[in-house]
Amino acid sequence: MNSLQNRSTLLDKQYDTGQFSACIVTNIGKEMIAKSQNGQTLTFTRVALGDGLIDDDDDILSFTKVKNERLSANIAKWVDKQNGQFQIQFRVSNQEVEIGFWQREIGIMAKIDGGEEQLYAYATSGNGADFLYDKTTPIDERIVNIDFVIGNAENVQVIVNGSIIYATIEDLENAIDEHNADENAHDNLIKRLFGSAEATLDSIKLKIKEWAKEVCLPLSGGTMKGNINANGYNITATKFIGNLQGKADSAANADLAAKATTAENANNANNSSVANKLGTSTVGSATKPVYINNGVASAVSVDLSTLAPKASPGLTGTPTAPTANVDTNNTQIATCGFVRNAIAKFAPMLDTMKKIYPVGSIYMSTVSTNPATLFGFGTWEAMPAGRVLLAQGKSSWGTTYNAGSTGGEATHQLTVGEIPSHNHTGSINTAGEHTHSLTLKALWGDGNGSGNGWAGDTRDGGSRTNTFSTVGNHTHTVTINSTGSGQPHNNLQPYISVYMWKRTV
Repeated sequence: MNSLQNRSTLLDKQYDTGQFSACIVTNIGKEMIAKSQNGQTLTFTRVALGDGLIDDDDDILSFTKVKNERLSANIAKWVDKQNGQFQIQFRVSNQEVEIGFWQREIGIMAKIDGGEEQLYAYATSGNGADFLYDKTTPIDERIVNIDFVIGNAENVQVIVNGSIIYATIEDLENAIDEHNADENAHDNLIKRLFGSAEATLDSIKLKIKEWAKEVCLPLSGGTMKGNINANGYNITATKFIGNLQGKADSAANADLAAKATTAENANNANNSSVANKLGTSTVGSATKPVYINNGVASAVSVDLSTLAPKASPGLTGTPTAPTANVDTNNTQIATCGFVRNAIAKFAPMLDTMKKIYPVGSIYMSTVSTNPATLFGFGTWEAMPAGRVLLAQGKSSWGTTYNAGSTGGEATHQLTVGEIPSHNHTGSINTAGEHTHSLTLKALWGDGNGSGNGWAGDTRDGGSRTNTFSTVGNHTHTVTINSTGSGQPHNNLQPYISVYMWKRTV
């Protein structure tokens, strides 16, 4: 199975043990199972906790230890669940944690015989981890049960160290149940108490009877020894010791008379047609008539000045209130303890945020809330509108961009040097065919005979050149129409505008 399959199997079984995935037995763990089934002793030694994250290329089956161990936990107890299933329990405390960490990894460590301790099974919580605070923030001890496969428990041992583990209610209940189920739980105590090597029920009863003779009077009567301390009044029936008799009778009768008067007064007050009860009063002093004996009233002053009304009380001094759980979200009074606990819980998160966004960081959002309000720290300035971010340094095309420098433009007007090389062609239409004529005069003859002579000829039969009249200089103009408007063009890529802030302090 490749690493991606391993990871998929792991994360698909999330929350089998709290926020952690089900345990996966490593390749080394499988080898340990095989060796234990061949007679060697498999010993589970401890639990390693870490904060490592699983990467896509990680092969969990090949792990020999957790990725980044941060804490070692002792095994508190174990249970053989039969059919190759095994469970161990460990307790997580931050008493020895110097620096808090995200508890992402659980590694079950084991060894074969006296060999090297290695990773037997592994579980991860990925990004769903809980944060374990350092020892300056006390937390309740966490109890974690881990189930995994061992194959055969016959050759399995577990190192249990209870020296630094707190006893839970479950631990005490289990211990009491085991004690009560043990018929010989008090065997040694009974033997010492009754001085017998073999204490039986009959021997215990006989011993108790012997003790009773020394401290109790039989029902048939007997002689009391020492001084008698009579704390009640029920000894008057015997009429002994003269003055004691009289004093006891007098005290008893006075007590009975007082009780009878109180009962009668209460009865009269309840049955009287004019009896009243104390009315409801506001804070302060109030005097109400109370009828206690056959309609005869006496005034009772009730001072309520030291009490606060239930609605909107004004408290002075140092009032106390129960401290709510740190995650409480209601109208209960927040005590100093609650505030301290809340700060202790969330302060590390704030420190983490400050590390994520140090001075000089850029924060982007589609919401306009200033990060100072959102995070509760720092001074943030809005980035210049219309600017995008560009990585600093020398680019592959040779341009160097210094950090903090600005450049670029929203629109650009092309220069001649930026226009691609090109040419323009033009044509002139061909004119119609035509001739130029020349009129020659006859020098002799009538112009009809062969003996005529014409202007331009020479008399001796040679040739000569005649020149036409010269026309003035002129040009031919070719007009090529222009196109385009010369407007700047846009250089922006498709975009979505968001809020951008820079932390300055």
